[in-house]
Amino acid sequence: MKTAMRADHLKFLKERVLNIQDITRSKKLTQILDSYAERVSDEVFVIQNDRKKDARAVIADLEYFEELLMYREAVEQAIDDGMDEVARERKDAIADIPLGQVVAGLDLDVDRIVAMSEDFAKDED
Repeated sequence: MKTAMRADHLKFLKERVLNIQDITRSKKLTQILDSYAERVSDEVFVIQNDRKKDARAVIADLEYFEELLMYREAVEQAIDDGMDEVARERKDAIADIPLGQVVAGLDLDVDRIVAMSEDFAKDED
């Protein structure tokens, strides 16, 4: 699926994606942090190392980041609650799938089951 480049994407790349030299050789970092001091901001900046393309990070307003984490926690809690509800609904249901079919469907073998059991035992300690 192709994604069309839009003007707002180009604007973001131009204004908000900075390389490490932009930060170290200027007052850009101070300007970014000062912009967060006045109000909660949803503006983010991407800092990247030109020598290591996978070395990237995001600078974001702390309050905004905390808000995003709260959303994430709420979604995770909703998923957990949904799974608990499904488990309660199915607790008396009869398992009609043979164990061999489950093992085959999960691409498990004896060695992997033993390793998973050992990992589970370590986590319990």
